[in-house]
Amino acid sequence: MKQNLLLNKEIIIIGAGASGLFSAIFLKKKNYNVIVLEKNSKAGRKILASGNGKCNITNKNISNKFFNTSHDKHFVQKVLDNMPYTKIKKLFSDIGLEMQVGDGTRMYPASMQASSVSDILYSTAVRYGVKFKFTCEVTSISKKNNEFKIITNENIFLSKYLVVASGSAAMKKLGSSNSGYEFAKYFNHNIVNQFASLVQLKSDDKSIYALNGVKSKSNVSLIINSKCIQTLYGDILFTKYGLSGNTILDLSRKASQALNNKKHVEIYIDIIPNHNHDDVHKLLLKRQTKLKELEIRFLLESVINTKLIGYIYEKANVKVKYIKHLSKNDILNIVLVIKKIIVEISSTNGFDNAEVTAGGISLEDINENDMQSKKEKNLYFCGEVLDVDGDCGGYNFHWAWASAYTLAQSFK
Repeated sequence: MKQNLLLNKEIIIIGAGASGLFSAIFLKKKNYNVIVLEKNSKAGRKILASGNGKCNITNKNISNKFFNTSHDKHFVQKVLDNMPYTKIKKLFSDIGLEMQVGDGTRMYPASMQASSVSDILYSTAVRYGVKFKFTCEVTSISKKNNEFKIITNENIFLSKYLVVASGSAAMKKLGSSNSGYEFAKYFNHNIVNQFASLVQLKSDDKSIYALNGVKSKSNVSLIINSKCIQTLYGDILFTKYGLSGNTILDLSRKASQALNNKKHVEIYIDIIPNHNHDDVHKLLLKRQTKLKELEIRFLLESVINTKLIGYIYEKANVKVKYIKHLSKNDILNIVLVIKKIIVEISSTNGFDNAEVTAGGISLEDINENDMQSKKEKNLYFCGEVLDVDGDCGGYNFHWAWASAYTLAQSFK
């Protein structure tokens, strides 16, 4: 196996994802010779798959309240302060990546193509002189005499500085792995238990499978052990296995954690959130009077998605055929189901389908000023490998940019 002996001005980065590419660019601008080792055949595979191919790069509204960690959020805020929205916008513009506003405060590449992000980051790194080694999987790392020894499937690399930007176990089909945690364990770092986040939720209730493809703007509540933990308004998507959509992804972290702790998890869905129970009740009574000679499906026709009508009547235990035969109790039960569809959650869709992983390398072992390990000198970590995960909306990418930038700016 060939051995590459590197000099003190050279840095090895493990991982060519968002944080790896970003740190490589800014370390190279500091006149370091940078080599990026990537197990996949190309850079930025998770970037390409993000945001349904559009890549929600960041968010205009950046604050630690949108991030989760087992550690003090002061650490997260300090890193975010190094990379406010205005700075990331300028830095991207400087390398040729323009942005536009999507939903609310979410920011996307102006092309609305994730490939623009990965292509520009990779081409910028190459143009600056960063060297990439693809299909190069790191199998072990060690350190002796202030020098890291990085063994891969191809070569052995020696370097004074090592940056671990290897991501997490989320989206394994794109080549993600737990390797960064294993490298951290070798140097005695604490690892916070990982679980899937920003992930779809599965249900064993087969009655909702028939609703596959139905989309709705709804109030969605997460119920854990019969207690309402959080309610959000937004998109929900019924699927052939359970529930998806942005609101579900945003609720999934707490749901996933609860499921891991063997707690009972339900989702309550209000499919007519802009009207209270009384308003919906009055509407249906009015329609009953007007449409009493018609079949019961016409009571809700144009009021809700037609695919939901049969499901609503089934859950409301409605047995009659015509609107005129609906009792007062039938109408009340229909209103109750419309305002609170209950879906019992059995599991998540797992790491293979999760956008991010919650948990990771404990921030207690990392210096907030430079992302350097407190356990091992000249060992750095950035991005998703750390115990930081953000809400849906560009926050996880922003953490990648901010942590990578903080790391790079600490080098002289």
